[in-house]
Amino acid sequence: MLLSHIGSHTLNRQKSSGVKTLIKWTLLLSTLALIIIAGWATTDYALHKTSDAAFCGSCHSMKPMQASFLQDKHGGHSTTGIQALCTDCHLPQDNYISYLYMKGKNGAWDVWKEFVLGAGDVDWHAKRAEANRYTYDSGCLKCHNTLISASELNNKQFVAHKPYFQKRTEKTCVDCHKVGHKNLSLYLPQVANAPTLPN
Repeated sequence: MLLSHIGSHTLNRQKSSGVKTLIKWTLLLSTLALIIIAGWATTDYALHKTSDAAFCGSCHSMKPMQASFLQDKHGGHSTTGIQALCTDCHLPQDNYISYLYMKGKNGAWDVWKEFVLGAGDVDWHAKRAEANRYTYDSGCLKCHNTLISASELNNKQFVAHKPYFQKRTEKTCVDCHKVGHKNLSLYLPQVANAPTLPN
């Protein structure tokens, strides 16, 4: 009788220890999952809040770009009212790692230039001639995702886009399509000898 009592007591202790271990692991994994979900939600919120025209236009040097963007179709000035985010065009959209890297790199430089070095010496007119360095085709194709099939239905579009889709040209979307910032030259400070570019 004593042996069976000792054996059952040991078995109960083992069961109790196993239940405690299971509870500890469940609490640990649940807490870890909550931390990951909260971290992801916070990051997603911060990325979205720092991607629109209101945020980007909060820097003095970006006021002209914000104003011209809001007058453009991509800025919501259209019959549909759809508005792209600044980061839809000005950050790569091909993969999340590239997006985060460029957002961090560009964001750090923009803050440094605006608040430490000063942005008064930036020649925005000259930068317009290099728009394809600051705009990513992956952003265009993210929204205009039916461009290939739509071009096949329209001969004029097909002929215009064929070299691009066959990778027989170095041109980017903004080399042909002057979009994103309507009449930007009217909003930029006038500089002597500024290059003349189409709006």
